[in-house]
Amino acid sequence: MRATQFLNGRFTAAEVAEPPALGPGQLRIAVAACGICGSDLSMSKDPCRFVQVAADSGYPLATFDTDRPVVLGHEYAGLVSEIGAGVTDFAVGDRVAGIGLATEQSTGIPTIIGYSNEYHGAFGESIVVDGYWVRQVPDGLSLEHATLAEPLHVGEMHVQQSGLTAADSALVIGCGTIGLGAIIAAKAHGARLVVASEPSPKRRELARAVGADIVVDPNEQDPIEAWTTAVAQSDSVVGQSGNGILIAYECSGRAGILGTLMRTMPFNSRIQVLAAPFDDEPIIPVVGQFRRIAVNFGHGPHENAYDITLQRLADGEIDAEALITGRVGLDGVADAFTALRHPDQHVKIIVIPGE
Repeated sequence: MRATQFLNGRFTAAEVAEPPALGPGQLRIAVAACGICGSDLSMSKDPCRFVQVAADSGYPLATFDTDRPVVLGHEYAGLVSEIGAGVTDFAVGDRVAGIGLATEQSTGIPTIIGYSNEYHGAFGESIVVDGYWVRQVPDGLSLEHATLAEPLHVGEMHVQQSGLTAADSALVIGCGTIGLGAIIAAKAHGARLVVASEPSPKRRELARAVGADIVVDPNEQDPIEAWTTAVAQSDSVVGQSGNGILIAYECSGRAGILGTLMRTMPFNSRIQVLAAPFDDEPIIPVVGQFRRIAVNFGHGPHENAYDITLQRLADGEIDAEALITGRVGLDGVADAFTALRHPDQHVKIIVIPGE
């Protein structure tokens, strides 16, 4: 099959071997489209560091041989082309999307497709995934738009984990696809105020479009001060003070941001980390203790985050087309990664293998 491989810092479109034969419960999917994820950008920047951090964390889902090529891409949608033993919920030809996990038959250990030398990602014509994580794409929702359910659902999952209530406000830092998903989820859960902090004009525009109440360029205005002012004005209008807190959703992955938030968030606040750097991140733990700041890297209950997000897309609650700022074929993947490293004009670029 044709795919775009990554090796030694280069993307190359080439003929590659098909993914492995189907195991029980697995599906083979002909890929229609796949989004480029922030994790793909991190991996391609320093694959050895990416794999070493995963291995040191005891996280087998993203470990592979960096001296061998990989085909990236896990934000997929496509058509079922083959069904493994025991699969009863799908038929050949079904329109599907989902979370890209595949259990390696030799080890029984799951892997994220694209972060495996054998289980190719969806920057190619075909993938193999575990059917448990696959969903039917609702009628009326295009397969290209369905690819957005995977990155956007991260926001829904983390908003659920953060315990946000209608009395609380959300501060979303970084308005790529993950941050936009957090804005959408915070609004859906009834947050009192949603503040978005983003230096890119394009991304600030989209933050407003998906519902942020206050949007600031952090180079020009402190987003926490903007929230404080807005809350004070709101309280003076209604004649009472709310009892909620400010929850920061860190979606930028920028170095140093965690330590900054621990020093500047109001006392008794929370920080929910959705995106994080792969390098060492110095913090002073006692600062968080002094200020009684809770930091959550993804712990806590959540339910049906992907299904909820897919249905929001199908219901037209999200302007999916506005979030897709570029489309490329397999030969355009390298240029797309270059463009996303300078995100003034782009939010989500999707790869279309058949283009």
